[in-house]
Amino acid sequence: MPIPKIYFSSVIFLSEISIQCDLYLLAYEKLEKASEHWIAISKSINDGNKFSPLSIISEATVCLSAMSAINRLLYSSKTSDSKKRCNELQNLLGDIALPNITSKMVRNSWEHHDERIDKELKNINEPFSLSFIHVSVQPPPDKTLVLKRFNPIEMTISFLSDSIQLTHCKNEVSELKSSINTAFNLLNNIHIEAPNK
Repeated sequence: MPIPKIYFSSVIFLSEISIQCDLYLLAYEKLEKASEHWIAISKSINDGNKFSPLSIISEATVCLSAMSAINRLLYSSKTSDSKKRCNELQNLLGDIALPNITSKMVRNSWEHHDERIDKELKNINEPFSLSFIHVSVQPPPDKTLVLKRFNPIEMTISFLSDSIQLTHCKNEVSELKSSINTAFNLLNNIHIEAPNK
């Protein structure tokens, strides 16, 4: 059964959220493989794979970007139109809770890294070493300022002291994807009577 025209906007936005979920899940899958690779390296095992730190940061950026897009599509309050759209989508999705996806700490640090670095540098009063990207099962050395870090064991990404656990986010993305499918089923089964002539 075709979805009624009055829900056309919701269909478009639900589809876009679904795409962002898929982008997250695809990047997460690659990070899982990268995590296994770096754990193997820490045990002196050559698994034949290659996951450079830069490629890991690239996938982490995709995860954060997808989370940011989901947050904007579901929780924006910039205009009355966006508030209305968000309320409609949240109702269709059953007011799903997404505390990890909506957490802005790491995302804001990552996206507004210039401001975050400025703030951090003001608080440093002693010599330090700098690591732009740190991918390892081992923590960085003492007195090392790490901008972007991926912890293969915990599946966390960090910017300076802010961290987020990607598995928690992945669980929420999977739940959101399931809620989107349920919403589409609901919309596909709505029947609106034609007005009498």
